[in-house]
Amino acid sequence: MADLDLSVTLSRTLLGLAPLEVNDHTASYVAAESLSGGISWTRQQVSSPFVDGQVTVSRTRAMTSRPLALEVLGADAAELAANAKVIADALSQDCFTLTVTLDGQSYAWAAEAADWTETWTNARWAARQLQLSAQLPCQPVELSGAH
Repeated sequence: MADLDLSVTLSRTLLGLAPLEVNDHTASYVAAESLSGGISWTRQQVSSPFVDGQVTVSRTRAMTSRPLALEVLGADAAELAANAKVIADALSQDCFTLTVTLDGQSYAWAAEAADWTETWTNARWAARQLQLSAQLPCQPVELSGAH
C-alpha cells in the first residue's frame, strides 16, 4: 500500500505568522479518521391545507462543522504544552483558512474560531502526547477543490 501524502495547514494571517502545518509528524499529526464533512441545507418551505406535505421554495447551504483531531507531540512536558498552544492559537483566530492537500489535490475552507478539547490519558502522558480535537465552523462553499 502506498504512503498517504497528506498536508493539513491552518492559515495564521491574523496572528501575522506563516501557515501552520499540523501534519508534520514532529509537533503534531492528524489522527486517523478525523477529517470529514457534509452539507446541510437551510430551507424555506411552504404548505397548504389543500395539499399534503411541504414544498421547498428556496434553500441555501448552512455553515458546516468540520472535525479535526490532532495528536500533539513533545520531547518533554514544556515542549508538548508549547506545541499545543501554537495549535490552539491558530484555531482560536476569528477567521482562518483550513487547507487539506491529498496527493497533490488541495481543498480549502474558510473557517471561524473553533471549539476544541484536549484529551490526556496515562499512555499519552508517558509518550509526551495529547489529542486536540476541534470542531471547525466552516463556510459551506469550498474556497478550492469544489465537490
